[in-house]
Amino acid sequence: MTIHSPGRRLRWWLLLLLLVNLGLMLPRLLAEPEGGLPGEPSPKIERPPSHYLLSKEKRALIEVLEAFIASLQSSDRLSRAERVESLSRSLNRSAAILKPANRVALGSTAVFKFPLRRMAEELSALDPEAMQALSRHFTERGYRNGGDPWTFDPLEEVLYQLVFHDREYIQPLHAMQIMAWEVKGDREPIRALLEQQKAGDYTKADTVRQFFTGNTSTRSGWRQMNRALKVLDPAALKGCTWAELGYGTGQIFEAVREVVGPSGVVIGVEIGPGYEALINRISRRHALAWGEIKLVRGGLDDCRLPAESVDIVHEAGIHVGVGTPETLERETIPWLKSVKKALRPGGIMVLDDCGYPSLEGLRRVMHRAGFEELQVVDLSVAGTPATQPDFVAAFRKPADEASASPDVEGP
Repeated sequence: MTIHSPGRRLRWWLLLLLLVNLGLMLPRLLAEPEGGLPGEPSPKIERPPSHYLLSKEKRALIEVLEAFIASLQSSDRLSRAERVESLSRSLNRSAAILKPANRVALGSTAVFKFPLRRMAEELSALDPEAMQALSRHFTERGYRNGGDPWTFDPLEEVLYQLVFHDREYIQPLHAMQIMAWEVKGDREPIRALLEQQKAGDYTKADTVRQFFTGNTSTRSGWRQMNRALKVLDPAALKGCTWAELGYGTGQIFEAVREVVGPSGVVIGVEIGPGYEALINRISRRHALAWGEIKLVRGGLDDCRLPAESVDIVHEAGIHVGVGTPETLERETIPWLKSVKKALRPGGIMVLDDCGYPSLEGLRRVMHRAGFEELQVVDLSVAGTPATQPDFVAAFRKPADEASASPDVEGP
């Protein structure tokens, strides 16, 4: 169709309108379609790295940490003055990030206390005067006035010395690299680093990873215990045998020892040998209020505890009930049945799996394994999705059920 314009001004307005429409349509034309042609794979959707979802304080501290890692990697080419300048810059930058932060942000950034303390120690050794200039913000033990999460409790102090001063266990540089990737939620470089270093012990990397999650302090162990006591009677726990499934860095051992008392028995069950080596190393070199800990190396489908040998089994973060139907039948149900076999009649399994699975999923697998529901305490705050509940649950081995080999001695 031909448009007959009465004049040049109308033609200019039509041209302008056409350009505006093209400008609006161009992004759509250049964007990838949501789906490909029939029979073709759907186009890959790029998602932002997980650290984009972190707080601005964490993102900024990650940048400080990565700059420190880069300086360590090139330390043999830096002069003493350059190292002092780099450390001073990193600590000043950290102080500028942390000083205006609110209490919530300070609590969530406390995972960075490990590398920041390492920076402060190194600067103090290289140039005490430079460290003195920072003393209003930092001491050799880290950030000043950071609140309770920023202090080092006895277990954290042990772990800090292990990571940054025990090179037989791990190189500090590798530990900090693992931390940076972990905070960003990037696991692939961790696996690549282990393969590069020919260190196939993934449990060691996981152990180091746990140092920086904020869940490896004695304080976090007591938080776990206080949740467990919502479904357990403290008076009935003295002298009992307590098995901790998935003990990790041993953060709950002190709380368990206090609850069961000196006459009680504390057993730790983990899958990988790295955890066992870690606990043995800590126990040999440091005095912690654990008492004697008996360690058992379990499996994916068998806890490998002797029959009728324990009174309480506790787990936090294993997320029992999560998995495909095939995995649940092949591993989870047999594993739960082995746990039930290890419990004495009437013994209790406590499950603390904040976030998932759903209560329905948990109940289904526990009943499938032959447990009786004893008590479930819902700790979810208002607005928590039903599919991501925060709960602690207690299930019991039937009191009239005896295992096939009741006379087997305990660990």
